[in-house]
Amino acid sequence: MAVRLSICLCVAINFAHISPAISASPPDQTAAARVHELRAVVSAYIDSLHASSVEEIFTLGRGGNAPQGAIEKMNRVLDGSFRNPEADRISAALQSWGRRIRGEFRDLGEPIITRIVIEKSTHTARCYHGDNMVLHTRIAVGNPAIGMDTPVGSYHVIYVDWKPVSRWMNGDVPYGHDYNPYGSRQIPFFRNWTMHGNNEPTALGKDISKGCVRFHNAEIMVIAELVQAVKTRIEVIR
Repeated sequence: MAVRLSICLCVAINFAHISPAISASPPDQTAAARVHELRAVVSAYIDSLHASSVEEIFTLGRGGNAPQGAIEKMNRVLDGSFRNPEADRISAALQSWGRRIRGEFRDLGEPIITRIVIEKSTHTARCYHGDNMVLHTRIAVGNPAIGMDTPVGSYHVIYVDWKPVSRWMNGDVPYGHDYNPYGSRQIPFFRNWTMHGNNEPTALGKDISKGCVRFHNAEIMVIAELVQAVKTRIEVIR
């Protein structure tokens, strides 16, 4: 018990600036009360990620050590020397948080997010545990004029790409680079269509992608921790 408490304290100290405390819950709470508690924890964590400028790390390159000149940046991509240690640090902190959440709310069953509804007409995504909504957020969807439409239908999470790499015409754009359109996470759900982060902050709320569903980088990072391959359904509606 002493060792476990020591580990928890170390995690809390290391990531205190983006990890709100998770309180223990009495075993006699109802499932609805547990989901309400989960929703509050998720909301607080997303707020803390916003405060930590996660969006800027994945869209403006402020966390990396690449030069700010566009040509120099792409040269760093092509020669393989680009690194973004801040993106790696936040990713590791989030995965630690995800393990704690899955442990704390294991009584709800797996996965914690059982269903995600993508509503194209309102540019919103709603994440549910059973019938209870855990997260509601803004998204961007496909524009057939520049690529493909986001397909309506029922799908499921195929897997989570924790450090997505974008295939560029002259070389791969690495995870954490502000030219990488996938941003912080990528979650494929049907053929070449995925849910992913976003390297253009003004894109959300629009039909602007080449078919995929774009999320704010903070939201997709949290969603990635709470879904499960095959078991989490994706419903795309008009």
